[in-house]
Formats: sequence, C-alpha cells, structure tokens
Amino acid sequence: MCVTDANLWAAWRLWMIVAVAVILIAASLLITIWLTARSILAHAVRALTAAEKIRANTDPIWALDTTNEVATGLLEAVQSIEAKGGKLAEALESHAGASGGKSHV
Repeated sequence: MCVTDANLWAAWRLWMIVAVAVILIAASLLITIWLTARSILAHAVRALTAAEKIRANTDPIWALDTTNEVATGLLEAVQSIEAKGGKLAEALESHAGASGGKSHV
C-alpha cells in the first residue's frame, strides 16, 4: 500500500479539521463555565447582601430577649413593693385600730 502525497495531505487536513473542532468545543465549554462562574458570583454577592439586611432587620427580635429579662426584673420588683406595701398598710390599719382610731399628730 502506497501513500501518495495527495492522500497524506487529505489525512492531514482531516485531522486538522478534527483538532480545530475539538479546540472550538473546548473553548466554548470554557467560556460557558467562565460565564456561569461569574453569574454564580453575582448571585452570591446579592444573597450575601440580602442576608446582611435580614440580620440587621432581625436584630431587634434578638434584643427582645434582653427586654423580656428586664421586664421580668421590673415585675419582680413591683410585686415585692406591692407585697411590702400591703404588709405596711395592714400594720398601719391594725395600729390605727388598736389606738382607737385616734391620730397622734
């Protein structure tokens, strides 16, 4: 079997066409990957910005825990004052009843 110059050039052209097609396909895939990566980055930045705004908007909710703790402390103080005031009022009433209702002013 004899390979002529024409057959050699035909084979060379065929393989060059195959090589160019492979390079074009690889380049188009790389460009697609690059564009997709840029899109993912843009969406990630938007998501991070939204997450930061959500965190800032929900900070007052977490502050309610502190508010509830302070309110519980105030309630306990008021209940203590009420209990002591009630005992003081009872003591004054019993003292007034024992002295016959007379004022010592």
